[in-house]
Amino acid sequence: MTDMTQRFVTALRELHQNREVDQLVDLFAEDATLNKAGIPHGQKGKDGARTFWRDYRDVFDEIDATFTHTVTDDDLAYLEWTSQGTLRDGTDFRYDGVSVLESQNDEIGAFRTYYDTAAFLNADKRNK
Repeated sequence: MTDMTQRFVTALRELHQNREVDQLVDLFAEDATLNKAGIPHGQKGKDGARTFWRDYRDVFDEIDATFTHTVTDDDLAYLEWTSQGTLRDGTDFRYDGVSVLESQNDEIGAFRTYYDTAAFLNADKRNK
């Protein structure tokens, strides 16, 4: 799972820097599930991964993530991170979260992410 985790981090960096989603999509299984805390998505498989990651990236003008702690097991990884940058409207943001990867035959079979949504509420208040 350590190799899968590193490939995920590298692919996410590519998405952040170049808006290139293919590297991330390639990591997901055909029946993978992707979920974001508090927001039902229901995306599945590679097509779902493509939609999930494009929708995620489209929220931001610029974004970078720093991974602060990673725990891996045979088929499971937990990644703690801090993301910062600017939203599409130019508002600065910074928020913390955790992502969970479950492997399935050397692909990501399930992805879940949990993060501090208050960072976005505060950004909304600053714009009003």
